Amino acid sequence: MTEGIEGKVAVITGASSGLGEATARHLAKNGASLVLGARRLERLQVLADELALGAAAAVETDVIDFAQVKRLVDHAVQSHGRIDVIINNAGLMPHSPLERLKIDDWNRTIDVNIKGVLYGIAAALPHMKAQRSGHRARVRNGVRQRGRVLSL
Repeated sequence: MTEGIEGKVAVITGASSGLGEATARHLAKNGASLVLGARRLERLQVLADELALGAAAAVETDVIDFAQVKRLVDHAVQSHGRIDVIINNAGLMPHSPLERLKIDDWNRTIDVNIKGVLYGIAAALPHMKAQRSGHRARVRNGVRQRGRVLSL
């Protein structure tokens, strides 16, 4: 996962804990420049400090709001001049049986797990097209899915 990552600019959603935090630690250790997004700004700031990324690396972001995701990606481009990788890590999994009919939980899951990924791609793709390169990765149930968004 880290071959050729040194010096690359990566944006990670859901970076305040779990796999997102672990990914941030791993990529920072291997020389990537990072911009971290999550709803819990305080946790992002602590992580950014621990990784010596600077305060500007932590951006409060709720992936169900396209404007916030766009702001995160645009901030990475403004801070680093480009975006090489977007890691759509933010996600959730309802833990109740379907028979409980927690429809609000289902809607939130769709908003985060599907729309959040699409919003990440939509925010990053214009920059990647302009750069003529870029990658995206989606973390789902602990399984990384990756793809080249654009390589011309």
